[in-house]
Amino acid sequence: MYVTSVERVRDYNIDVEGACKVRVKYLLHKGVGAKRLQLRLFTVDVGGYTPLERHVHEHEVFVLRGRALLRGGEQEVELKPGNVIFIPSFEEHQFKNIGDELVEFLCTKETTEE
Repeated sequence: MYVTSVERVRDYNIDVEGACKVRVKYLLHKGVGAKRLQLRLFTVDVGGYTPLERHVHEHEVFVLRGRALLRGGEQEVELKPGNVIFIPSFEEHQFKNIGDELVEFLCTKETTEE
């Protein structure tokens, strides 16, 4: 068993092309024994956004705080706390903070055995 507090987990700036004012905390991952999924906490500052991307792994997302615009495929949807989102493999997606406070969301990512 592994137990910690979100306050004890280090956050990392997302410094990739197309990202602005985004941080992530890797809450659960291979390093703590999670072999199938990662659980991550993303924070998007006011005016920030994640990169517009697509990839093989799917995402399951739960919005904790703030207002965001999710671009997914051909859709744009306004998100608020309590929204639950599924993003399938290879669907283009991006989260943009459209409010006046931080956006926080939990996001899973499948890990692969190496």
